[in-house]
Order: sequence, then structure tokens, then C-alpha cells
Amino acid sequence: MHSWAQATLWLSVGLYGYLIVHHALQAILTKSYRMNLLLFAFIVSSLGISVVDAQLYRQSPTPPENAFTYAAVQFLLSSLCGALFVQIANDMFRLNLHTLTRFLWGITIPLLPLTALGWILKPVVEAEPLIVGGYYLRALSTPLGGAYSALYLAAFLFTFLMAYRRWYALDVYNRAVLGVLSLGIPLIVVDMLVYYGLIRFVPTWSLGIGTLALGLSLQLNLRAHYLSKELARTNQELQRVYQQLITQERAGVVGQVVRGIVHDLKNFFNNVQSLAEVGVLRARKDPQFDAARYFGSIRDATQHAHQYLQDLLSLTRDEQALELSEVAPAQVAREVERLVGAHLLNPPVQIVNNIPQSLRMHADRRYLMQLFLNLTLNAVQALQGWHGERRIEYDWIEDSERTILVVRDTGPGIPPEVRERLFEQSITTRSGGSGVGLMLVRHAVEKHDGTIQVISEPGKGTTFVCIFPTPPIVELPTTAAVARAA
Repeated sequence: MHSWAQATLWLSVGLYGYLIVHHALQAILTKSYRMNLLLFAFIVSSLGISVVDAQLYRQSPTPPENAFTYAAVQFLLSSLCGALFVQIANDMFRLNLHTLTRFLWGITIPLLPLTALGWILKPVVEAEPLIVGGYYLRALSTPLGGAYSALYLAAFLFTFLMAYRRWYALDVYNRAVLGVLSLGIPLIVVDMLVYYGLIRFVPTWSLGIGTLALGLSLQLNLRAHYLSKELARTNQELQRVYQQLITQERAGVVGQVVRGIVHDLKNFFNNVQSLAEVGVLRARKDPQFDAARYFGSIRDATQHAHQYLQDLLSLTRDEQALELSEVAPAQVAREVERLVGAHLLNPPVQIVNNIPQSLRMHADRRYLMQLFLNLTLNAVQALQGWHGERRIEYDWIEDSERTILVVRDTGPGIPPEVRERLFEQSITTRSGGSGVGLMLVRHAVEKHDGTIQVISEPGKGTTFVCIFPTPPIVELPTTAAVARAA
């Protein structure tokens, strides 16, 4: 084999081998499966042509026994490359040559049996001398084979013509690729003239088909680069929009929370105002009026508002450490009942405290007060528009390993769609509410590593079950005391 032919063969094997592996992986790993698969078939066919071309170049005019087989394989692979190229170029540049591609595939598929029947190539091989030395073996074509070659060459050139007609509609990547592919036009034309003996130059098919393979591969890789840049740009835009949405959502949530806080504080100070006005009227009508009780209630209400703000502050910063002590939940519940007493009058709401006086638990009294207070206020709000029984119960569930406190009401209940998201920020069951109260309840329980459960059905009231992991401390009555009570 001549040195230039051998160099061309090894260059083709290295180049096509890389491209075959590259586009096989691209077909598997990317969504451009069809395009990469077509290019994979084109490059495999091109590699086959390069190997056959190297075998058809001889230093002597005597053809080997398998020369006709090589020539037939070359014709078949060349035809397949022609059909694949038109198909790929049509898809890449959006040329709308669907009729042409269907026609080419229609005449390419029967080529194998036509060649086997001898209708495409005559079983005669000639050695064509080349001006660079050596001979190129070619099989003589039948009139049908010549027509096939002319059709493929015409389709090849027509595809370029249609691509250049869309030049201004192509982006910069496709224009660059079309320029590279155009280098293959003179190489393919020269090779056809050499094959049919019209000129005596070197076969340029390997160079021409290699140029086309590189150009097509370049297009796919440039497209992937372009898409990756577009993806990065789109991702940045999405991040910007996402940050805007987050900012807007936070602003909306902050607005809801602030409205809820203002609403709750308004209730506190309305209570103070009512107590002060009643005290003023009583003092004017009754000179012997003792205002100490009214001032005490006013003091409790303002302390309640102050504690509410402190609780909100601790919820946002969460810096306050637990101050655990032995706390009596029944006493905390009674204190809450006294604080919310003004809210229980109109309409009247009954509070029943079933928690044993002897029950003790290790907890932070502030957070336990926060829990009872907010659950009670929520229950009072729920019962205000309720026409059935209005009752709030404090209770507990006996358990030797955990302390389980219960707050239930006989109100309208909570809808299922609200119940599932009840402790999320800004979720509330009442008009004008902010959801802050239930957030504080959850916060109080979680500060003790506990959990909270909600049991509610529409029209059948709501029960909050607060489970603390520490065991209860219960002073059980002695046997003598039980006997005396009996």
C-alpha cells in the first residue's frame, strides 16, 4: 500500500473511531438521540469506505480476487452515506426536503438486492492509472448504476443549494458548519470524476467524506454548546425570578403576620380600655368603690400583651434557653382562664379544667403558659360564631412515660384542607387571624422536644393533644386515704 494511502487510512480510523464513540455516547446520554444515531451510522459507513478505498488503491494493475466485492461494498456504503447526509442536513438546517429524503431512502433500500443481481455493477474490475503513481480499481457501472450515482450527486448538491438559500435564516453556528461542509463539495465531485475515469487524480472520497463527518459532528457539538449556554442563561433568569417571587412571598407573609399581631394586640388593649372605662363609671357612682381589682386586671392584661411580644421575639430569634422546673399544668390553666376571663362573657363560654391538681411535669412555665393561652384564645375565637354548646376543656391522658395534655372545644371544627397545614406560617381558621398563635403553640411544644396532634371534624369540635417526652409526676393517694374516702 502506498504511503499516502496508508496514512489516510490510519488517519481515518483514528478520526472516525473517536467520532463513533463520541456520538454513540451522545445518543445514549442526551435527548438528541435520533440525530446522534443518524450521524453514528454515517460515520460508521464512512469508516467502512475508507477501509475499502485503501484496499482498492494498488501499486500494480492486477486486481485481487475479491476486488469486485470491495467495489460493490464501496458503492453500497457510498449510497448509504449520500442518503444519510441529505437526511441529517435536512434535519439540521430545517430544509423541509422531506419528499427528497423519502425518495432517496426508497431507492437506497433495494440497492443490496439490485447489486447482488448485477443490475448496478458489472462483474468487471478495471485498474485506472493515477498521475501520482499506482492504480485505482473500479467496477464498471451499469446504466442503472450510473443513474444512481447521478441521482445521489444531484441530491447532494441540491441539499447545499437549499441550505444556502436559507443562509440569512441560519444562526451563526449553522453558518459556520455550512461553510465547513462546503469544503467537501469539490472533494466529492473530484472523487466521482476519478471513479468514472474522467480524470486521473488521487481518490478524494476519504477526504471528502471525512470533511462531511467533521462538519456534521461540529454542528451537533456547537449546538450542544449553544444549548448549554442557553440553559445557563435560562437558569440565571429563573434564579432571578425565583428570588423576586421569594421576596414578594415574604413581603406578603410579613404583611399577614403583622396584620395578625396588630389584631391580637388590639384585642388586648380593647380589654384594658373596657376595664378602665368600667372602673371610671363605678368610681363615679360609688364613692366606696375599690379599684384594686380593676387595676389588677389591667395590670394582668398589659403583662399579657408584653409577654405576647416577648414570645414573638423569642420565636423569631429562638435564643431563649429553656428554664425547666416542676410545673403544675392545672395551675397554669387556671391562670390562663383568669387572663382570658373578659373574652368568655359575650357570648358566654364555659371552661372546664379536668387536669388533676396533683399532676406535675418538668417544663418551662413560660412556654406552657404560651401553649394554654394561645389554644384557649383560638378556641374562644372559634366559639364566638358557634350556635351550639360553647365549652373549652383542659384535660390529660394518663401515661407513665410521657406527659400528655389535652385542650378541646365543642366548636365548629376545622376543615380537613386547613387541618393538614394548620401549623404552617400564616395558616389560620378565623377571619383577621395571622396563624401566629398556633405557631407559638407548636414552638412551645417543640422547645420541649414534644409533638402536637390535632383531632377535628366539622361540627364536632377540635382537640389538641400535646405530647411531652418527660414522664408525669403524679402524687398518688395513699391506701388509707382511699379507704377514708370510701
